[in-house]
Amino acid sequence: MTSLDFDLYLRATPREVWTALTDPAMVPRWRFGMTFETDWQAGSPLTTRSPDGEGSVQQAVPGQHLVYDWHQTDEPDPNGGRMSVVSFELEPMGEVTHLNVVHGGLDPEGEFLKIVKPRWPMLLSSLKSLVETGEPLRFPELPDCPGAA
Repeated sequence: MTSLDFDLYLRATPREVWTALTDPAMVPRWRFGMTFETDWQAGSPLTTRSPDGEGSVQQAVPGQHLVYDWHQTDEPDPNGGRMSVVSFELEPMGEVTHLNVVHGGLDPEGEFLKIVKPRWPMLLSSLKSLVETGEPLRFPELPDCPGAA
């Protein structure tokens, strides 16, 4: 299995970053229209739209740590039929929050990795822009990425 690991620094509090990661009104703004249906409590089911998927919240400590597993249900086995796992670690650094994002459990030969690998930097850049300026980044429409425009 393969993992993608990203670090970024946002001029925001961990609470503000947490809100952007979990608030149903904010998530689609930086995630190219993707929505999550969950209460963000450990053990709760998680459903997504655009793309359609399902999983569960593994860990959730507001302002500190969020982990969920997920697999896409609207495509045939995009990750070899396996769940992938996404984790967000938030660490305060004065007026800045260090955010570490790891997307693990990725099939190294799978189509899903080919899609998410170039998308995560775009998503995280849009998250940073949204948190710092109130506006996400706008990207041109991309193949396999509805809502990017």
